[in-house]
Amino acid sequence: MIRPLNVEFKILVYILIYGIYYFAVSDILVYIVEKKKRNKIFKLIIEIIYLISQLYITYDFCYKLDDGYIPIYFLLFIIIGFLLYYLFMREYFIKCLDFINKILNKVIPYFKHLFYSKTLFKVKFKKIFKKRKNKNQNT
Repeated sequence: MIRPLNVEFKILVYILIYGIYYFAVSDILVYIVEKKKRNKIFKLIIEIIYLISQLYITYDFCYKLDDGYIPIYFLLFIIIGFLLYYLFMREYFIKCLDFINKILNKVIPYFKHLFYSKTLFKVKFKKIFKKRKNKNQNT
């Protein structure tokens, strides 16, 4: 089956963007795992979950790209996408992750008390138990 040139060009662009996406997300994972001081088993489990999810996403992407047709140049353009990301975008992306991390570290303490407040916790449980008691009494 011969496809028009514009369809082939769109497929190439999609594959390049997918290569950039794949390696950017892997950098996010590495950044988050390295910031959290966890043990090696936790890191290994997280990386395995990431790889399995990326395998599914890659399979789904390939299947939806052109009805399951995987072009011969698929891996080549994913590698080119990686090179574009690594050479031109990676440093800026890591700086953006650092900036977002700094903002979150400043903002989270203000909202943390909302989730871990003892009084709020008690109020929530009282409401839940009242609803359950009312349901049990009505039945």
